[in-house]
Amino acid sequence: MNFWRTLSCRWGEEEIRKWPSFKKTAYLLLPLLVYYAVHDMAEVILWVLLNLAAVKGGAAVLTVLNQYGETFQGIIYGVSILTGISVIGPMVKREISAPPPDGNKAKGMADAGKVTAYCFLAALAFGVSVSLNIFFTQTGFTASSQSYEEIYELQYGVEFVVGLILYGIISPLAEEAVFRGLLYNRMKRCFNYKTALAVSSLLFGLYHGNIVQAVYGSILGLLIAYTYELYGSFAAPVLFHGVANVSVYALTYQNGLADMDSRTAWAMGMVFFAVALFSFIYIKKKCV
Repeated sequence: MNFWRTLSCRWGEEEIRKWPSFKKTAYLLLPLLVYYAVHDMAEVILWVLLNLAAVKGGAAVLTVLNQYGETFQGIIYGVSILTGISVIGPMVKREISAPPPDGNKAKGMADAGKVTAYCFLAALAFGVSVSLNIFFTQTGFTASSQSYEEIYELQYGVEFVVGLILYGIISPLAEEAVFRGLLYNRMKRCFNYKTALAVSSLLFGLYHGNIVQAVYGSILGLLIAYTYELYGSFAAPVLFHGVANVSVYALTYQNGLADMDSRTAWAMGMVFFAVALFSFIYIKKKCV
């Protein structure tokens, strides 16, 4: 009980500095291991229940499962994510509800207004995610990874509305809770801001399991953590992540980016990159 309480508490930087390295490592990584263990256990149980339903339901149920197999797999994945997050949720809540250090609130919240500041954040997420996907597609980078191709087929095999909920709401909330809410915030106190920014972003990229998403995730992870620091609110990374996911998912659901001719794609990529750059400059100017 005391050990779990130690992991659950939000310890201050001065207290953490006194800890040996192994205790810092446990403080950072054990909650993540608990999350993944619960997530995987829930996923196994749900698959067992689905298989039992298929056996008992007969031909009619099997027909539905075969027709909407990817959608059911996506739903199971989403429920498993939520189950894992429910276990570490109190830890995340303590981390994100703590007041930021003095001066860490985005100036743009007062000067530009919250709505304007978050609109530019959404524009940054949209521009970066779409331009990166266009660049990866046109350079052939996305085709270089077989594991990415398999994940792509799975993700885009779900029904569109289910995909929007899964990738636009559930996944951003859960992944931001784990990587920014918990890991990034704790790493800042265990080490420093720059180390937390770099390492949490790299881990976020590696978490996706293939080279294409690792590079993409690491780049987005850097921007998400950086804007989280600027805005001083957990709403910022969740919004950024959600907008990025929905933008790419909606545009590529029917192979929209892959089917464009190269000249059009590069032109669109430059436009979206310009949107991202302008939004980033605005945020830097108004929200720092």
